[in-house]
Amino acid sequence: MPLVFRGESAGPTSLRHLPRWEGSGYPEIVAARHVVHLAGWGLGCAAAPVLLRSMFGRGWGAIGVAIALLATVWLTIILPRSAHTAFEAAKWKRASRRYRLLGAFAFSAHRERAALLSRAGCDIEMKQLAAAERALAAIEPTDTTERVVWLNNRACVMLDTDQDAAAALALVEEATALRPDVPAIQHTRARALLAVGRIDEAISVFEGMRSGGELPPYLEAERCRDLARAWEQKGQVDYAADYRERARLHAS
Repeated sequence: MPLVFRGESAGPTSLRHLPRWEGSGYPEIVAARHVVHLAGWGLGCAAAPVLLRSMFGRGWGAIGVAIALLATVWLTIILPRSAHTAFEAAKWKRASRRYRLLGAFAFSAHRERAALLSRAGCDIEMKQLAAAERALAAIEPTDTTERVVWLNNRACVMLDTDQDAAAALALVEEATALRPDVPAIQHTRARALLAVGRIDEAISVFEGMRSGGELPPYLEAERCRDLARAWEQKGQVDYAADYRERARLHAS
């Protein structure tokens, strides 16, 4: 299952549970476009109260300050959270639009990569796999959290496009070593195990995904669909039928 980027954590609703945006510090070297974004935003926030006061009178200066503050809170806090919420609610197009906005207004390379990684996760869910593959190829992760998301999402693309399943498993095994607690990564690993024919191991991983608690409905539906496939490959048609019915209920 693809992931979106939230910062220190990666996985469903912790990363898909995932990504939380890191703090407001920008330790990296900032590219010129990010300086322009930051300067433009600051200029707009400074100009708003001046323009409103000159156009409508003295009291409007305070209103302009309030508008600038609210806009900054929206960009740095509300928009990222609403994007993550849309992703976890399986509203992929809405989440993708919001991540695109976050990337367009990013004040650092880190935030720009985070938005691009998250959009790739949305593209995978919408089966726009070529776009996801291009986005992931353009990213070079620079920290552990970015690498976890990149590895997992790259493995998802490989599995969804019938590429080398063993290579996909190697990628997600690396992600698992970094973040073994994330259900979305466990799901991707189980899919890769199933693809290479290690059916019993795949079933064990699928079953263990719920050890940390209930999963989001869309993830539980996918888990059940994949378990149905696994049990069918083992010739257990009754188990397979049961999991298909569970998947139908969770997807409805």
